[in-house]
Amino acid sequence: MELFIEFDGRQLEVRTDVPDARDLFERTYRPMLVPRLTSSAGRIEFLKRGEGYTIRGLDEVDVAPQPVAQLTDYVKREVLLQFIESRPDLLWLHAAAVERDGSALLISGPSGEGKSTIATRLCEAGWRLLSDDAAPIRMDADVVLPFPQSAYRRKYPGRKLSENEMGSFEKEEVLMEPSALRLKPAPIRAIIFPLFRHGAPSELTLRPPGEGALDFLRNCTNFADHKEIAVERVARLAKTIPMYHLSYGDGRDAARELDARSF
Repeated sequence: MELFIEFDGRQLEVRTDVPDARDLFERTYRPMLVPRLTSSAGRIEFLKRGEGYTIRGLDEVDVAPQPVAQLTDYVKREVLLQFIESRPDLLWLHAAAVERDGSALLISGPSGEGKSTIATRLCEAGWRLLSDDAAPIRMDADVVLPFPQSAYRRKYPGRKLSENEMGSFEKEEVLMEPSALRLKPAPIRAIIFPLFRHGAPSELTLRPPGEGALDFLRNCTNFADHKEIAVERVARLAKTIPMYHLSYGDGRDAARELDARSF
């Protein structure tokens, strides 16, 4: 079975003999699937081996028997890394991205700070999803490209969590109608760096350009591909695009705070 996942005109070829794996790829990358290969970005093979699986991508990994759904994060990371490798000219930011009125809001930070929660809540308020977890940026134009894999957000248990718990609690898929997706590039309106604090009110603070640039670079997935060029470009970007720190304790309140702003 073959599938082709497309990003910006290049396709990642997926081959599998595992029906559940095909379902995983189809569900996760439905808006990005195309019928044929025209310009290769790489290949992933997800194959049955004994009671477990072999996954061949940038590396080859043998996986013990387990439900395929438990491999979702690994599969998403492999797909992302292959596209990053095929497009090192882009700056890949660890961020969710949403669009309204033709421009994009980026919500950037490490795992566990609620990027996907805030982004999907904004989509419930009428924004459109560009990306759930990886925002590819053209450095020459301050434009973010769509990478519309399926959105997942963590189910918050309603209590303060330890650092060890932050990355482990259950996620839920957020189903998006086609009309809720933005499938064309969009200029960047503003960049938000969220910080989740249990019980804290939503508070948005403008970052000085230098501090905003450092926050951006900390969350840049492929900084090593660009180094000095990235530092120079991000420093210029921080002078023209506002960057904010968002402290919050409830994803719905944070989304309402951002939705009410014109930036």
